[in-house]
Amino acid sequence: MKNAKETLIYMIDLLTHYLTELKDVQDTPTQQFLYGEKLAYTECLEILAHWKNAEKFGVPANIEKIFPL
Repeated sequence: MKNAKETLIYMIDLLTHYLTELKDVQDTPTQQFLYGEKLAYTECLEILAHWKNAEKFGVPANIEKIFPL
C-alpha cells in the first residue's frame, strides 16, 4: 500500500506516460475517443499541478506547452 505522496508520484508518472503516447492525437472525427482521453489526462495533470510539490515530482510547469491539445 502506498502513502499519499507515493500515490501522487505514481499518478503523475502514469499520466505523463499516457500523454506521451497520445501526443500525435488530434481532434478529428476518427480520433474523438483518443482525443477525449488526452483531454482528461491533461486535466488530471493540471489538477495535480495545484500540489505545492508538483513540479518537484514531475508535473511540468506549463503542461499544455509540453502536451499541447
